[in-house]
Amino acid sequence: MTFVTTYSYADRRIFDFKTLIEAIRFITVNFILAFIFLFLTVEEFEWVIFSSRQAITDKVIDETSWNIKRLI
Repeated sequence: MTFVTTYSYADRRIFDFKTLIEAIRFITVNFILAFIFLFLTVEEFEWVIFSSRQAITDKVIDETSWNIKRLI
């Protein structure tokens, strides 16, 4: 590898505006999805605890797209 074919890191822009916006968007979208998944998980555990304390034996059929068992 000669000096002509090497790449100077001083010429390369690592943190440009487009990359920064994409990183912020990626983090924001994944945070929102993680929050939704956390809410669904807590709701599922809450229902199990509530139904066992109240001795509820009803079968709940959840056909929505937000069903945590369907997501996993």
